[in-house]
Amino acid sequence: MVTILIRWLIFLHVLSAITFFLAHGTSAAMTFKIRKETNFDRIRAMLDLSWSTMILMGVSFLIMGLTGLILPFLIHIWNKVWIWVSIVLMLFVFIYMARFNETHYKQLRRLVGLPYMQGNKELPAEPPPAQRRSLRY
Repeated sequence: MVTILIRWLIFLHVLSAITFFLAHGTSAAMTFKIRKETNFDRIRAMLDLSWSTMILMGVSFLIMGLTGLILPFLIHIWNKVWIWVSIVLMLFVFIYMARFNETHYKQLRRLVGLPYMQGNKELPAEPPPAQRRSLRY
């Protein structure tokens, strides 16, 4: 019975890792493409496309993390260094990416006139700065 559970958890772990990498691919592609873009409409489209995969990316990351924490208990490998290295690395990358998203892409969403978030608070879209100046005159 335990071996069947272990096989299913390994399957879920690998499936969620593949799903995470596929969903994260849109954000990674957007990161490289958006640097050279100057058209606000195209920037908005790229940011919306990246945002549209966030739920799938988050759920798959959560499943990958949970199965990655449960499996070492079942197969007794907590004494392996690579388990600890992978946990520390995942936490470091997660925190770094969350801070990067907070300081870069959430602010970019605000600047191009899309709804954005500050912390966990959702805020409505504001006119982009160039449009704000033209509305004043």
